[in-house]
Amino acid sequence: MSPEEIERLLGDPYDDTNPYGFAAAVARDERDAFPDELCAELVEAGFHLNYLLPQWDGRFETFDRSMLLVRTAARRDLNVMPSTMFGITAATCLALHGSPEQRKQAAAILTRGGAIGFALSEAGHGSDLLSNTARLEPTADGWELTGEKWMVGLGRRCEAVYLVARTGERGPGAFSAVLLDLTGNVGVERGPAVPASGMRGIDFAHLRFDRFPVPADALVGREGQALESVMKAQQVVRVMSMAGSLGCADTALRLTLDFAAGRRAGRTTVLASAYPRRELAVASAALLAADATALAAARGIHAAPETFSVWGCAAKHVVAESAEETIRRCGTVLATRSVLRTEGPGGGLFQKLQRDAAVVRVVDTSTLANLRSFAGQLPAVSRAVSGPVAPDTAQLVRTVFDLSAPLPAYAPERLDLSSRGHDPVTAALGSVAPEALARLTAQGEHGTAHLVTRLAAAVAGLSAEVDGADRDTGLVDLAERFAWLHAATCCLHLWWANPAHPRFTPAWLGACLAHLLARAEGTDPRREGAAQLPALDITAELHAGNHLFSAVPVKLAP
Repeated sequence: MSPEEIERLLGDPYDDTNPYGFAAAVARDERDAFPDELCAELVEAGFHLNYLLPQWDGRFETFDRSMLLVRTAARRDLNVMPSTMFGITAATCLALHGSPEQRKQAAAILTRGGAIGFALSEAGHGSDLLSNTARLEPTADGWELTGEKWMVGLGRRCEAVYLVARTGERGPGAFSAVLLDLTGNVGVERGPAVPASGMRGIDFAHLRFDRFPVPADALVGREGQALESVMKAQQVVRVMSMAGSLGCADTALRLTLDFAAGRRAGRTTVLASAYPRRELAVASAALLAADATALAAARGIHAAPETFSVWGCAAKHVVAESAEETIRRCGTVLATRSVLRTEGPGGGLFQKLQRDAAVVRVVDTSTLANLRSFAGQLPAVSRAVSGPVAPDTAQLVRTVFDLSAPLPAYAPERLDLSSRGHDPVTAALGSVAPEALARLTAQGEHGTAHLVTRLAAAVAGLSAEVDGADRDTGLVDLAERFAWLHAATCCLHLWWANPAHPRFTPAWLGACLAHLLARAEGTDPRREGAAQLPALDITAELHAGNHLFSAVPVKLAP
């Protein structure tokens, strides 16, 4: 299945009579309704199989392909993502440590379009997982489970659940995972769906267990191994959640470009007016930069899964924040129409996009928890950028960023909890930047060359900033700065490795770097507004040609 096939299957999203279009999505949102018909159509077409490994009877090939498929569907309604893909966390944990029988059980559920819940968090503890209290008590033939799990995706309809509970007393090794069959419902109480601001109709429910019988063979892996598996699996979830953020931002920008082109302001259009044009340029640069960052991450997890405890978290932050920036700038242009439920663009669609993007931003972890997860690795990572580039790092970077290069097979067993002080993206900047500067200068692109110089200096100076930072707020702030610099370096690598690519022009590079460097410096991106204007030309051209706002060409339904 290709993105174009999804588009043909689901038809014109602007058609108000299309059950898979924008109007239908807004109507479901108003009713808090689950997208049953849309999901059934996608499941029938095998869409849900594209995140399942072939040995699970799935059709997964690469993450960049799967992410593009999800993004294409999610631009219509983000709810297709949880309703068809919420099993990815449990599936990844089982791929890491599940028994053959457990994998077979999970594959049978997921391939027919069923759901497996993921139960980790507890309301009283949030991201402080070591304080969780749900407990597995040993019995003669297994365990009994007692406790409550919070906000389990599809908790009211899942057939099974991957659940983490306490089997010990202290530390990360005190938690174990079990795969529970919930079809009997004896000893489990499924609470009502918890209303959320976005993803309306998706049942996030609390699961309560009272001496729930758990057979011995439900244990996943070894006792005390659960949090290790979960932390690795969350790296994969972050990659796929980026597709949802990009889908929301894509549709928001598309709606706003239509409005701005058709709305007159005096003798010209809103699109041609200076202030709205700058706002849309910033929105476009944010989306193009997020697209590049997500593409690099989706390829990078194949080539360097060991580094994803840093790479994936940095990319998740940039993509989620950039999608929010795109939507916010679009809201500025739409003005009053951004808050009208019936008379705004899409008849309330823009408000749904705002709400949905806010939920997907935190659906796998909070923004703070995400930054904290790799802040402690910054001292080693930042020092690595000043050393010589190892040959294997240079080859790895070429594999990731040359879009014509084949990717290694996905190897989940290579995921790690620490990058061992290595981020190949920023580590390879020193070898690429001088050659990039020479190429840009020869082409007369002095403005973009200056941005590359700023990027190289910022990355080189990161180690000194880390050394002088306090180990709490300061490191978290620098983790955010690193994320933006990592994303800017991804853009430079993509431009350098694909000189014939029609999208990766010096103007594209300049717009992305200007936006990302402003975010890294903590300044308003509008201060770099002139450098970002080419981004609006790019998105306007893609929109006119009915293409997804992506470096990978995707023709949309007419």
